[in-house]
Amino acid sequence: MTQNAAPQPQEASPTPPDPTQGDPGSAALAPDDPLGILNQAFLDAYAARREAVLASIEPIIAQIDDSLILRRGGQRFEGPARPRRYHELKAIAHVPLALHAILSGRRGALEGGARSRLAELRQHIAAAAAGLEGRGFTPEQLARQRRLLDASVALLDEATAAGGVAPEALAAFARAQTEDLLANVEDAARDQIETMHATVEAWKRQMSPEERERLRAVVAASHMARPGNVAAQYFSVTLGETWQGRFDQEGVGPGKRVLIAEATFDEAEAFALLATHALDARVATRFFSDEVRMERDLLADAAERILARMFQKEPEPPAPPVER
Repeated sequence: MTQNAAPQPQEASPTPPDPTQGDPGSAALAPDDPLGILNQAFLDAYAARREAVLASIEPIIAQIDDSLILRRGGQRFEGPARPRRYHELKAIAHVPLALHAILSGRRGALEGGARSRLAELRQHIAAAAAGLEGRGFTPEQLARQRRLLDASVALLDEATAAGGVAPEALAAFARAQTEDLLANVEDAARDQIETMHATVEAWKRQMSPEERERLRAVVAASHMARPGNVAAQYFSVTLGETWQGRFDQEGVGPGKRVLIAEATFDEAEAFALLATHALDARVATRFFSDEVRMERDLLADAAERILARMFQKEPEPPAPPVER
């Protein structure tokens, strides 16, 4: 008699992945999640519209490092923003600051690392001093550069011989360099502004009155750009934006025609920022009747209300600017 074989257990069919669940370790939507795909469609549409806006807002200028770049009529032009003299003055002004960085905050004798840096700095100063005559400085500028380098060498030698320098002596050294440092700063700022102005004015003479009226500029700057950026101030004046110079709460966004691109020195990204601001202004006006609404986090107002209820505390109003 034939016995029937015992039925074998069936392997369960694998459960198809649920695209709405995404990566268990991430809150982000999975790439194949329908909502993720929908959001990407928005991003693609926005990027395409931004490119169209970028073309429509020409002429536009970007200042990136030592160059000015103009986009006008679908063409690209490049000119100088800063001359070599700017960098020469800045390099020598940095010498007392480098020495202060090496010597400040120390207790006891200089260790080997600091001594090595001092010896290396002294070699660099000697090489720089030997070539000052051939750089075309004015007599006053040349005397100033020598004072800065000579004072730095004197303190450097003193610190090396004594194994350090007293905090009081270092502070006195710093204060003694202030006048010459600020004179270098003044000359460097003048050189940059005059160089930029010559480039921009040459371009503006080729533009129609309508082009000059809508000309915009973006300034590439490092992260946490300092208020009072030279290029931003220059463009604010020449393009007729609000120019406030030195004041208590100076911002890094002088106006709608002048923007600062933080933490990027990429030409395409800098110009894209201009287009983004122009597009955001249109979107904010249409949706919220407030042209600058997109310049703030879209969640900002909701967050303020939620936090006020959660902590029973209202945010402090901004302090008024202090007149100087």
